[in-house]
Amino acid sequence: MQYRRLGKTGFDVSVIAFGAWAIGGADWGKVDDRDSIKAIHRSLDLGVNLFDTAPLYGNGHAESVLGKALEGVSQKVIIATKCGPIEVRPGLLRFDLSREGLISQVDDSLRRLKVDRIDLLQVHWYEAGWPIEETMGHLAEFVKAGKVAAIGVSNFLPAELNKAADTGVAASLQPPYNLFRRDIEEEILPICIARDLGVLVYEPLARGLLTGKFTPDHQFDPKDIRATDPRFKMPAFERYIAATNRVAKIAKSFGVTAGQIAIAWVLAKKGVTTALCGAKTALQAVENIKAADIELDSEILARLEQAASL
Repeated sequence: MQYRRLGKTGFDVSVIAFGAWAIGGADWGKVDDRDSIKAIHRSLDLGVNLFDTAPLYGNGHAESVLGKALEGVSQKVIIATKCGPIEVRPGLLRFDLSREGLISQVDDSLRRLKVDRIDLLQVHWYEAGWPIEETMGHLAEFVKAGKVAAIGVSNFLPAELNKAADTGVAASLQPPYNLFRRDIEEEILPICIARDLGVLVYEPLARGLLTGKFTPDHQFDPKDIRATDPRFKMPAFERYIAATNRVAKIAKSFGVTAGQIAIAWVLAKKGVTTALCGAKTALQAVENIKAADIELDSEILARLEQAASL
């Protein structure tokens, strides 16, 4: 496993991180908590030291599973979670970045995660009406109090990101990034590089599109988030599958899978610190982690980008 400094946080994190969205059990089809815990433990065994979650993932369930799995070793790893949106009931969210709201959210996360300190607390996304400077001020109080070690943001646009960075509080960004979604290359990544912000990329496999496991007739569980994602509906779905098949041909020449080379592509891009990879089972975790050992030169990167062109 390789490790990189995560911006101004002071943490050295594994280039493959464990993304806990899927183990929340609400958005990605069926999941067994026992399998989730095995996936977390296997990730630990293979050198993963960064685990990213959020209260929104299964209304706190992902945090609870992660807390149970990491109990006794949490001081040896880096745990990242988020704040802002609160699930009032299934399908209904309330956003709260008030000082009182944040105190409640942080305390709830600490309890579920079974820790005394959150290593990285991230604003899940920007919401109009909540001044960024004020929010960063509230979050800085948690750092001073020792409840949080570092502050980050997620899904922020360039102007929002610059405002957060201007406060001197935000140390990292978590954006979506993969072979099919490269918009952060234009402004976001250059800002992160210039301002020394760590970058935790999520959806490096484009919600599974880049795994190569889907056929055009695949049917998703109605509760699976991909059931309503336009990318997984025809005719777009067929185009994505065809592109993934082209990526898979290149991957085969390296003796790896389409998913592994897609993760390796993300890690090879300047400015990226780590790739958040979801896993429901230990086998999936192992397959993701193998991507850390793949080295790609500029020629192969270009070939992959051309292959993934829609």
